Amino acid sequence: MGESQWDEFLGKLKKASDYRNQIVATLFVPAREPVFADLQEPLHPTLQEALKRIGIDRLYQHQAEACDAARRGENVAVFTPTASGKTLCYNLPVLDTLLKDPKARAFYLFPTKALAQDQLRKLQEFGLSRELPSSTYDGDTPTDARRLIRERCRIVLTNPDMLHVGILPNHTVWAHFFRNLRFVVVDELHTYRGIFGIHFAYVIRRLRRICKLYGSDPVFICTSATLGNPEEALNNLIGLPFKIISGDASPMPAKTVVFWNPPFLDIEAGIRARASTEAVRLTVKLLKEGVRTIVFTKSRMGTELLLRYVREQLAHEWLDSLKDKVMSYRAGYLPEERREIERKLFSGELLCVIATSALELGIDIGELDAAILVGYPGTIASTWQRAGRAGRQSEGLVILVATANPVDQHIVHNPEFLLRGAEPIAVSPKNPYIAAAHLMCAAYELPLSDSDREFFGEIFDPLVERMEEQGIVSRGERKFWLLRDRPHDEINIRSVTSEEFQIVNRANGMSLGTAERWRVFRSLYPGAIYLHMGETYFAEAIDLTKKVVYVQPTVTDYYTVPMEQKENEVLSVWTEKPLKFGTAYLGELKVREQVIGFKRLRLFTDEVLSAEVLDLPPEEFETVGLWFCVDDELVTELEGHDFHLMGSLHASEHAAIALLPLVISADPDDVAGISYSPWHPDTRQPTVFIYDGFPGGAGFSEAAFERIEELLEQTLETIINCPCKAGCPSCVQSPRCGSENRPLDKWGAAFLLARLLGKQVTVTSERKVQLVRERIVQRV
Repeated sequence: MGESQWDEFLGKLKKASDYRNQIVATLFVPAREPVFADLQEPLHPTLQEALKRIGIDRLYQHQAEACDAARRGENVAVFTPTASGKTLCYNLPVLDTLLKDPKARAFYLFPTKALAQDQLRKLQEFGLSRELPSSTYDGDTPTDARRLIRERCRIVLTNPDMLHVGILPNHTVWAHFFRNLRFVVVDELHTYRGIFGIHFAYVIRRLRRICKLYGSDPVFICTSATLGNPEEALNNLIGLPFKIISGDASPMPAKTVVFWNPPFLDIEAGIRARASTEAVRLTVKLLKEGVRTIVFTKSRMGTELLLRYVREQLAHEWLDSLKDKVMSYRAGYLPEERREIERKLFSGELLCVIATSALELGIDIGELDAAILVGYPGTIASTWQRAGRAGRQSEGLVILVATANPVDQHIVHNPEFLLRGAEPIAVSPKNPYIAAAHLMCAAYELPLSDSDREFFGEIFDPLVERMEEQGIVSRGERKFWLLRDRPHDEINIRSVTSEEFQIVNRANGMSLGTAERWRVFRSLYPGAIYLHMGETYFAEAIDLTKKVVYVQPTVTDYYTVPMEQKENEVLSVWTEKPLKFGTAYLGELKVREQVIGFKRLRLFTDEVLSAEVLDLPPEEFETVGLWFCVDDELVTELEGHDFHLMGSLHASEHAAIALLPLVISADPDDVAGISYSPWHPDTRQPTVFIYDGFPGGAGFSEAAFERIEELLEQTLETIINCPCKAGCPSCVQSPRCGSENRPLDKWGAAFLLARLLGKQVTVTSERKVQLVRERIVQRV
């Protein structure tokens, strides 16, 4: 390991009275020197002058490569980490082309309005606003300014939501822009996954269809954090061939990454100290040293609570002068509030900011020294994206504070995991509900014809046939939209179905927005704690007739999770894979779920505070899932060792779902599961099901099925390496379990998974399972 400038600080931590061997590993990532390259053809002289004004004399190799390819007319995708200069990869070819062609136009697409505003400021730094007027165009754009933007602006910065609801259905007033559209830039491509990703894929197909109408064929330039499946992601999201650039030639200061595991309070029960408590202590120690720090939490509520805890600790240590130098940053603040926080960060007035993923994307906040990650962010790409906030000019310190979550525990004991390739993102354009919604939008925008199969693929014919039968479109070669209202306003591109409930704040009678029916029963049941725009609300009641949910503002230090009863049936099998003593399948399922109650859990620790029973109607939907069945021979082996069959299946299901983020880009909330013993009516065998928690599926199960052996392997390793006696929240217990985590057989699950993978095992007299292996696996 190289020598780190943080060794002295880490030494102080280890000598402190509250140190309990929390540092389980460190990684030293050495500095990287830049690699420069020249463009094949020079840029427009005006652009060359602009680059000199902002201090750019040479381009990194990946920037030059991207610029050259885009100017040749190739679609380009750049997959490099944060702070690698990706913005120039699209700004240079776009600005160069627009300066040379006075008619040329460009769309820039960003996942958030805040990021679009930030990138507009970066565009304006070139000093070319007179020659190339640019503007954001989103829901906040004043109505009287919109026509001026359409007519005068050469670059329009927007988001997929506005493209879907505001631009494509009104393409006739954008006709001049579309005729001259030369570039479409898609920034932060890795954020388009799951349901949002599927919607985005169809919005892009509709965009390409409208471009074809006006005779334009724009070049797509995509930028992204690193992905495990770049070709597949681009094909699913954009649907065009791309030149992929993945080598990062920018300089990078060294980084010291510390893996901090809260100490055990009860090792046999697997109970650890709170991650939040550890993060507060670390933050205060960094503040006392004058280290400029960013702390990332996983929720808005967590952000505000951590801010409160840090300020209380500073007051406790008589450090009140530092309290105003700590602020939080999250979605939900007014734009001017966010700009002010960004300004204070950039200028150095703030010493610490506690943030959600709102600051993970490429918003420029200046120089920070250290980053604390409270819990694993969910993907390798997000981890390095957040880590990249620390030490952009000099060596940075990154501290990953593990929670009791199985994924966190796996990573702190296997730190080299963060150095492997990134996970794939899950996007499956097969969801029939979302495809049908966008086909209706497409029909409104322009009559459908056989040529549209190019954009919508094999799902086109059966959906169009259904739309004809329902009188939504006309029959014939050109299929016209027949209904009075446009469909766009009923389709939220961040959700699945159109049946929505209004969420009403009883304190003032104002609507907070809408939620789909299935989401209402999962997250807005009476007694639920609901987060909206950074504020916390208590869900009081659901009116099923009026389709209204009533909520009240509240302050709390707990969150709620539903308890569900579930059953399913297999509708079709798409494919299968043999396992040693069983078989894995992928296919369509019909799921029946009923929320029967909920638990209150303390933030950061997942400690169960209480539980309540609910009486809500069941929900049925069709989705995509994977499942694995256990052969009779393995059942006999399990019973021969006195392992509980249902407990073994149930524990395997919990752990596999919790560890899913290790193999694909997904949250445990994206999927659900159910186990059957002694057999499932359709499989006639003991079976564990894991399925997408959305009608129609979102691609998670398909992506996981491709790596099913890896998922089972990681699950087995985590269970066996957990020091608890019979199961805990770090291995097989789930706070979301509807059956109170009963029955669970930790060591039966380990035996089951090992034998499914064809591994030899021994069972000790204490019924613990040990793998028989040729090499010794060292625990960090």
